[in-house]
Amino acid sequence: MRQLQFIMAIAVMAILFACSKELPLNHTDAPGRPDTTEQPGPNEPGPNQPDTSSADSIIPIRVKAKVMVGQISYDFIPATLQVSSWDSSNQVYEKEITLLAGVNTIHLPKTHLRFRLKLVKWGITDEQMFTNAEVQEGAILELGGSKAAKKLRQEVGYLLIAGAYQVQSKTVYYYRADGYLDHVGYYQKKPQHTDLKLYTTDRFLYEGPMVNQIRRFDENNVLVSTTEFSYNSMGKIIHVQQSGYGLETYVAVNYERSDSIQTINIDYLYNNGQAMEYKMQFVGGNKVEDIAKSSTGGSESGQYKYDQQINPFAHLNMPDFYLSNRSKNNLTSQRKVYAGSVPAGIPYRFEYSYDPEGYPTVLTSHYKSYVTGAELYTIKTVYTY
Repeated sequence: MRQLQFIMAIAVMAILFACSKELPLNHTDAPGRPDTTEQPGPNEPGPNQPDTSSADSIIPIRVKAKVMVGQISYDFIPATLQVSSWDSSNQVYEKEITLLAGVNTIHLPKTHLRFRLKLVKWGITDEQMFTNAEVQEGAILELGGSKAAKKLRQEVGYLLIAGAYQVQSKTVYYYRADGYLDHVGYYQKKPQHTDLKLYTTDRFLYEGPMVNQIRRFDENNVLVSTTEFSYNSMGKIIHVQQSGYGLETYVAVNYERSDSIQTINIDYLYNNGQAMEYKMQFVGGNKVEDIAKSSTGGSESGQYKYDQQINPFAHLNMPDFYLSNRSKNNLTSQRKVYAGSVPAGIPYRFEYSYDPEGYPTVLTSHYKSYVTGAELYTIKTVYTY
């Protein structure tokens, strides 16, 4: 039986190879920010392939991958593109190429009659069929689709000690029946206990789809702080008020946009008379720079880089005091500068493992001394969805 299946498989493969040929596609990828210009490259046909070496024999097609995950658009991502092309004798030519983030140019044979472009990304498949006459040279063809965002259920932190990872913390996310975040439990390893203990719980209250209040409770279920949010007509946070631990804080937020850069300015005023100004700049949905200045003279600034995968925290609808969790991709490196108070250790390298749908499953963060640059410790975080 196994021998018969093997013979049948060989026969099917022979038929497939007899009916299709490799399509000689020249494609040029545009790294950098979205919608950068393409740079044409060489196009050399192989054996038994139509000649597309001259401009008269090709049709340039501009292609861009774009996937909507939940409410966030990922339009600067690499993807796999499968291209099929049929000539006048109905002979099919096929090719699989890797699109880089941004706009890519591929060259199709001008003498062929019809084409199929099939994009595969994060478990989504999208394809378009069109004839030679339907090609619009210069237009950007967007391929992708949409999918619901996966819900982060749990993250567990492990500290590397003497060559072995030991669990140190756990965060558990609980959702309501309608899918909104209900509460988050934070667990931590304490010296007097051998296992993790719940030490705080954040409970979320809503006005429609917007979080208007977060109440924090300690391990004894005693309310210790309250954070309230106000929004403008566009659904953006414009005011935050936090009370707890003997401190009242009032926060005002405003937004600016210039070309491709979005700037968020946040002013913090504390009831002890101190204040802080915080400024963030976003490009392509990610925070690339920030700077905070305190009225006491301290300051902190940073520059950040990201991967092209999905940041699960951007989909939680979980606002906080510093408006973090806004970047749609995952942080891969940062450069920090401090004046005044300096932290004992700072993360400087981030390594990820991802699932097939583009979400991180493991993050390994390496920490070093800000003063000496010496390696301090390593934390591994495991995500469950």
